[in-house]
Amino acid sequence: MLVDAHAHIDWYTDALPEALAQIERHRIVTMAVAMDVSAYLKAKEIAKSCRYIIPTFGIHPWEAAHYTDRLQELDDYLQETPLIGEAGLDFRYVKDEKLYPGQLQVFEYQCAWAQRLSKSMNLHTRGAESEVLELLRRYRIASPIIHWYGGPLDLVEAYLAEGCYFTVGVDVLNPRIEHSIAEVLPLDRILLETDNPDGYRWQAKEIGMPDLLLTILQKVAAIKQMSAAELEDKLWQNWQELDRRCSGSIGGQNF
Repeated sequence: MLVDAHAHIDWYTDALPEALAQIERHRIVTMAVAMDVSAYLKAKEIAKSCRYIIPTFGIHPWEAAHYTDRLQELDDYLQETPLIGEAGLDFRYVKDEKLYPGQLQVFEYQCAWAQRLSKSMNLHTRGAESEVLELLRRYRIASPIIHWYGGPLDLVEAYLAEGCYFTVGVDVLNPRIEHSIAEVLPLDRILLETDNPDGYRWQAKEIGMPDLLLTILQKVAAIKQMSAAELEDKLWQNWQELDRRCSGSIGGQNF
């Protein structure tokens, strides 16, 4: 089976019926990450009509400022979510440094819950790779997923030492990028993602649909010099191992 480890299912509008049809047709287990409470609730509603969608809750760093004085309102969602995300820090695209303390406050609150409940996290690290790594060490997060890593390659080994998995996504299809992180990652720590529907739109100016994952799979298989079928089997093993490390909380055995 295929796993899309990072998608924003709540962002689909008119294309949602076709997106759900593709997920069903290709049997793509889809981690529907959230930016905030309303995104999570919408993803939960969408998931009622598609067994392959796993809605997850987190507060994205871009939305953190809205929650710094109401963190306890997040508790029920943090308890019920199988995995916390999308969470993290962003010191690259967020230019206003006055917002950074709030990002840290909200991220650490989510890390504390992840530690307490032995949950994995789906993490945004842009421009704050060292800071996120330090917090992962401090809170001993269970096998975090590093989403669309764009930081220094010399930190990859340190992240791997903390038990992290890395997603490979639409950037591997970008002809302007000479090298992919897939080249340096060990095979047993790779997951695939689309960051649909806007990840591909940001790169190629067109909406990303779930079957984009098949193209990403083919490209990564070529990089790793193996067949797409062999890579798909290995990636499913990775997903099940991640679930095992998280005591079965993300449902890797349920499909």
